[in-house]
Amino acid sequence: MKRIIITTGGTGGHVFPALAVAAKIQEKHPHCEILFLGGKGPEKDMVRHAGIEFIGLPAKGVLGGGFKRIFGSFWIFKAFVLSIKELVNFKPEAVIGFGGYAGFCPVLAAWMLGIPTAIHEQNSIPGITNRILGKISKAVFTSFEDENEAFPAEKVDVVGNPVRKEIIDFGSQAKEMNVLIFGGSQGATAINNAVIEALPMLKDADINLRHQTGKEDFERVKTEYKKAAVNSMTVSSFIHDMSAAYSDAQLVVCRAGASTVFEIAAAGKPAIFIPFPQATHDHQTANADSLEKLGAAKVIPQNKLTGKVLAHEILNLILDQDALQEMGKQALKFARPEAAAAIVDGLEIIIRMKKVRGLA
Repeated sequence: MKRIIITTGGTGGHVFPALAVAAKIQEKHPHCEILFLGGKGPEKDMVRHAGIEFIGLPAKGVLGGGFKRIFGSFWIFKAFVLSIKELVNFKPEAVIGFGGYAGFCPVLAAWMLGIPTAIHEQNSIPGITNRILGKISKAVFTSFEDENEAFPAEKVDVVGNPVRKEIIDFGSQAKEMNVLIFGGSQGATAINNAVIEALPMLKDADINLRHQTGKEDFERVKTEYKKAAVNSMTVSSFIHDMSAAYSDAQLVVCRAGASTVFEIAAAGKPAIFIPFPQATHDHQTANADSLEKLGAAKVIPQNKLTGKVLAHEILNLILDQDALQEMGKQALKFARPEAAAAIVDGLEIIIRMKKVRGLA
């Protein structure tokens, strides 16, 4: 493997698995050149922080009507032209997309240029970008068994969702009653509000709270913790070392994006999931249900979320160590620590197939 393009965009949920695959490629093929093509959101800094070249594309979604659709179509056309330019210059052996509207054009352009393509779908209900690209890609890697109906069966390989190596390697070091709370890389106001409501009921329990609020809510939430006189707590806008945060936690309270679900499973942590209700096709609820059915998690729908409900669930679980341990064991059964390696193996196969056809 000499040159690979990885394309993704949007939230950390798309970018983290893409970076996990990039790391596995670098581990297995140290001299392979990797180029990321994506949008101009948080993925740019995340990829460059990992020391990988990133080129932003001016893509926007086309959902909606009128001018939104017109302008969205214009930016997609521009991104498509730029994608062809980068593909011709970089000459990748394969292109793999990890979803998001910014990942659409590079995969489509690669297919039109005869370059082998693959996609990975993180969620249990595939998004529209991958539903379209799955029809033209040589390989379709999925996270959940029940995604198969959305893609041609002969292309599908259920591998799980790639997780950052440090989360898999870190192991569990939880020695105290630590509760990790976060709402994704951008935070979640609904979760923050419920936690603030729950603080009077939690402050006298022998537990430590570590809360990632997101940038917008940080000052407000920090002030509320001080008002509630919670002694053992850490409030931050963003947690940079999530592997350590997972490792130290006995219980996690969070959204249910696919990356989060699989990271929690890989870390072997019990969870209380509060799915984001506006997620496309309500895929976060489907993601969370997968672990709840195994007995690895509890799910609180956002329309039923209150401080009292949240405090009740946290206290019931954190004070029952046997239940927590059993939930952690069930979470590990769901984990797919070899997902990144399986995707790299799949990419090697479609590259070899291309070369064999070229010799025929």
